[in-house]
Parts: sequence; C-alpha cells; structure tokens
Amino acid sequence: MKTSLFVAEIFLVVGSALAQTPAAAQADINGFKIGDTVKINTAFGWMDARILARNGNSYRVHAQAGADVDKPYPSELRRIGPLTARDRAVGVYDLHDRVQVNFEGRWVDSEVLTTMGMEYQVSLPGNRMVWAKPENLRFAGPPQKPAAPQAGTPPKPGLTSCAGKIEGRYASTGGFGGFQITFRAGKASMAALGEDDVFECWMGGGKVYLHKTGESAKTDMPIDINDDGTLQTPMGEIKRKGN
Repeated sequence: MKTSLFVAEIFLVVGSALAQTPAAAQADINGFKIGDTVKINTAFGWMDARILARNGNSYRVHAQAGADVDKPYPSELRRIGPLTARDRAVGVYDLHDRVQVNFEGRWVDSEVLTTMGMEYQVSLPGNRMVWAKPENLRFAGPPQKPAAPQAGTPPKPGLTSCAGKIEGRYASTGGFGGFQITFRAGKASMAALGEDDVFECWMGGGKVYLHKTGESAKTDMPIDINDDGTLQTPMGEIKRKGN
C-alpha cells in the first residue's frame, strides 16, 4: 500500500512539473519567458540578469552580480534588444525616438534627447528642452535616418568642385613612392599601397577635400595647397607629374 502511495506521489509531482513547463516556456503579456536574459537597474547601474520566476509585472531574477532579487517592469527591468510595441505602451522610449509631448494643452512633435529611468528630456519648439514622464508622451516613430547626400553635393557649405581647377596626375616626391592621386573633372582617384579609391574632389579656403559620397564630412581627407602648386597630403607632398 505504501509503495502504491509513493508511486502515486511521484506521478503527481512529475505531472505537475510537466503541466507547468509549457506555461513557463510561453512569453507573458510583457513578452518575457522564464530563463530570458534581461537588464535590471541596480545601485551599480544596468546589468544583465536571468528571469527565475514571474508574478504579473514583478520578476524574480538572478543578477549578473550573483544575487537573486525582485524587479518591476518597466521601471527596473527592461528587455535586451529593440523595443517592442508593449514597451512603448508602458512608456519606454529610446534615445532619439520621435514622440509627441503634451505641452501647454496640445500635442507637439518632439524627440527624445536624454533618458533617465522613466523620465525623458525632449525637445520643444524654439530650441527649448523639458523633462517629461510617459503620461505626457506618446510614440510617433523610431529615429529617422538622415537622407544620404547625393553625389555632387558639397560636404560643407562654401566648397566648390575641383573640376577645371586641379587636374592631372599628382605623385609623391619622396617617402611614399607609390602614392599618387589623379584628378579628373571633379573626381580624385587615389592609388596607395596597391589599392585604388575614388573620391569627390572639393576645394575652398586653400585646401582640397577628398570626400566619399554618402559619408560624413568628418571622414574627408584634407589636403593643403602649397604656394608652389604642390599638394600637402597626410602621406606627404605630391606634385603634378603629368596629365
């Protein structure tokens, strides 16, 4: 009789465990599952943690630092990776998200400039900024990527094309013997260390700028125009060698 009761208890425990496993493997309304890695807010900043148990919006997690703690979503527990519609619905925003802020009784277009917990610094008309809580914000869209500048657009105001002003093949006079740039109709083909690269060529303020279409002007290669017509590049002086 005792053996039968013992076997029955084993089946009861195993059956209970099997019944709970599918539920634990399913994501809850917030999109989290037992075992998921999330990030939690601690006295030492945000750190990774693994979900052990859940109770509504409260989660028992094992922190990277070693402790098991309870953390509420979304104020102290966030998902790792892109935000979801659920995150937006409970007032979680990313840096540079497009939002609308309730300002003086009307909703105005804005952008998230700084995040601090569940408060967000957002832009206002007239180059102003204000801190706002989620109840005064609503999501308008993810950050917009600026359109890549088209070919033929100066990377900086005031620059003009090199076309007709600097033409021909320029090569190094010492040092990097294999370095040369060929200027043709506003383009610059640079050969160095066995590789060729083509840039747009712009000039202004006594300098030449080699610019890659679609890239930031911060990546441009500046070249000084010397008084004798030679060009001073980061790889040394080059002078015109031919057409």
